[in-house]
Amino acid sequence: MFKTLQRIRVQWSHCDPAGIIFNPHYYVWMDQATHQLLQACGFDLFAQVNKDGFRGCPLVSSGLEFKAPLFLGDVVTVTSHVERLGNSSFTVKHSFARDDSTTVAEGHEERVWAVDHPDDPKRMTGSPIPDRVRRALERPGVVDTSV
Repeated sequence: MFKTLQRIRVQWSHCDPAGIIFNPHYYVWMDQATHQLLQACGFDLFAQVNKDGFRGCPLVSSGLEFKAPLFLGDVVTVTSHVERLGNSSFTVKHSFARDDSTTVAEGHEERVWAVDHPDDPKRMTGSPIPDRVRRALERPGVVDTSV
């Protein structure tokens, strides 16, 4: 499976007054990592939204398991890949490791490939994941998306 890596330094704004990460940041990082995964595999999500009825990949469910804390100044590597490809839905697995290789958290997101609903343009509906995206996500490879 195609994977992306992203390194993030824990900043002051990520932490509580004790210098420990405020856990909701993991959910922001997972969302960013999923979009970077699609970008890195060749699907320009930003250019495609609202083109040909495509509305994005909304989140259906997510979860995190925390294993160790992160602190101010730590560098965490987020490794992401699609764990399951359904017809119109997919599951992205995210692993968070501190720079010393300690796994600090593991998470997942269930998303749906969404397009305009045929009866109501204000609504969305699931649509089959395009073959070109499916092939790109299934191929082997790792891309570092750190900026």
